[in-house]
Amino acid sequence: MHLLIFLDPEYKIHLPADADSVSCAQIPNPETHPILYEIVTKCMVHGPCDHRCMKDGHCTKNFPKEFNEHTEFTADGYPNLARPNNGHEYVKMNGQTHTVYTNCDIVPYNPYLSVRYNCHINVEVCVTVKAIKYIHKYIYKGHDRTTLEVRDHDEIKEFLDAHYISAIESCWRMFSFRLHQEEPNVVHLQVHLPDEQLITYDENDSPQEVLAAAEAKTTTLLQWFDLNKKDPSACQYLYQDIPAHYTWNKNKKRWNPCQRYTTIGITIGRMYQAAPSSGE
Repeated sequence: MHLLIFLDPEYKIHLPADADSVSCAQIPNPETHPILYEIVTKCMVHGPCDHRCMKDGHCTKNFPKEFNEHTEFTADGYPNLARPNNGHEYVKMNGQTHTVYTNCDIVPYNPYLSVRYNCHINVEVCVTVKAIKYIHKYIYKGHDRTTLEVRDHDEIKEFLDAHYISAIESCWRMFSFRLHQEEPNVVHLQVHLPDEQLITYDENDSPQEVLAAAEAKTTTLLQWFDLNKKDPSACQYLYQDIPAHYTWNKNKKRWNPCQRYTTIGITIGRMYQAAPSSGE
């Protein structure tokens, strides 16, 4: 599963210390954190590199990383996490041979999540649009595809370009689970000058009918003005903040106060762009 989490403004990551608070790439101290040490060395060590990650003699995941005393932000959207050369090592025995791993071989993780779930959970910090687009490709790239070679005696069709559904995906769909989910909900807020909102009418309508349709047409902006006249508590919110406290009724074309508030899925408003060529 790939999960992209947007943080509340007061918790957004701006400094290296902020990145260190959610993601770590170091071998824990086995004496002070024995449980975390066991989980990290079991689930969060990359290597040894083989055909699964090697291409043209190099690891496609860029392991092992270089030692780094302090966390630094880079241009590719992922911070260069602190990997100090502090002597922490993990030795993995494989028969008569052994491999020594250092902080350079650790996949970034969150200590709390690792201890809670005791499994491989890669936690990265995304600080640019480039990094976010990489995650979104996994959500919207479509179903899995594969090329199959069919060997039968009639040799009618040797190759198939087919829609491949694994056993896990089949079970997921049988239980009618959601394939993906986006939060928070976004409400588009219209922006226009007085009496310049978009209207629709039938080309066969009379001028009186067109005028009546224009007078009856209302928008989220007009209803926001009307809301401020009727509800004094709405005056404290800016136009773009209204969807977090009021819901837009598409049928009745008006703003209604939210009946309940949750910490997850708060609706946000997004205003349409006003082009410079539109004038005042």
